[in-house]
Amino acid sequence: MKLPYRPKIEKMLFPVLTNLRNTKKKVKNIKGKIQLKYHYINDFVFNSAFDEKKIKYSKNYNNEQSLSSVFQTHLNDVLKIIKSNFKKEDRIIEIGCGKGTFFEILEKNYKYVRGFDTSYDGKNKKIIKRYVTKKDEINEKLIILRHTLEHIPNPYDFLNFLKEISISNPYILIEVPDFEWIKLKQTFFDITYEHANYFTMKTFENLFSKKIFFKKKVFGKQYLLVIAKLNNLNKDYKKTIKCKNLPIDKIFPNLVKQIMNYSNINQNIFIWGAATKGLMFLIYLKKINPLIFKNVKFAVDIDKKKHNKFLQIVDIKIISPKKLLKFMKNGDTIIVANSNYLSEVQKYFEKFKFKKINYKCID
Repeated sequence: MKLPYRPKIEKMLFPVLTNLRNTKKKVKNIKGKIQLKYHYINDFVFNSAFDEKKIKYSKNYNNEQSLSSVFQTHLNDVLKIIKSNFKKEDRIIEIGCGKGTFFEILEKNYKYVRGFDTSYDGKNKKIIKRYVTKKDEINEKLIILRHTLEHIPNPYDFLNFLKEISISNPYILIEVPDFEWIKLKQTFFDITYEHANYFTMKTFENLFSKKIFFKKKVFGKQYLLVIAKLNNLNKDYKKTIKCKNLPIDKIFPNLVKQIMNYSNINQNIFIWGAATKGLMFLIYLKKINPLIFKNVKFAVDIDKKKHNKFLQIVDIKIISPKKLLKFMKNGDTIIVANSNYLSEVQKYFEKFKFKKINYKCID
């Protein structure tokens, strides 16, 4: 396969918040560059071009995945880990609880829970719709940061801040994407602007002076989950500041080839999953393989709040699985944005009489 001239990926601009959707096409969303650096002593990767001033999480920000039964299973697995290590009477605080889905699961199992999130748009009075500040006081036994720390620049400083406002010597549970998995699977679409940081298990070992209470790779090994004592933060962590540039095309040397592998699709393409992975994949597809990008008709998602909206930059409309049936033809291709959901998607179509559907997973 003859590959086209490699685009200058380091000069590409990406949406600063991938989980915002537009109500119409051609909206000028805020964009930013991704320029990764590797903190090689602490095995820590961060976006040096990240500008916190560009980020504003509001009720329109929607990173909800729990409508999927596969993800619900994951949430229940996380709950089992918590229940096996913490008693029912223990107090828990969840910082960055999003739309409150996991918080509601906690609430059914623990009496004393509270949460913080500026993007929360529900009515649960136990969730405070703002960021944690130095005026707050943490007296809980467990702090939960699920898919929060990767969004916060200078994560060590943030963890140290939580330590300073804590009066109970708490444990902290952190769940984040696993950078080692991203490299292993070459999932270039997992690198986004709003993820200011990328972690490995070694990162956390250095953060917590190798004193980690619990550690495990979860959700098909895509995520890292660790539990540690907040007081075990490594006091010497910030003394090592040696970094080197880590260009995206060095991490993903076959990025262009991966995109060009879709060149043999001749019929309609529908991408299943209108969240971060799907959007980032389509941005690269539009840039590198525009002829195939033209075959992408719709993005599909089970979340009703996303329906009839548009993905940023690529302006692909989001529709429901039910509406997809009106456009699907035998031989069309469904590209699943996360292989964890492939069986769920295939099961959905089993009840319909399609002679042939081509399935592909971007990871």
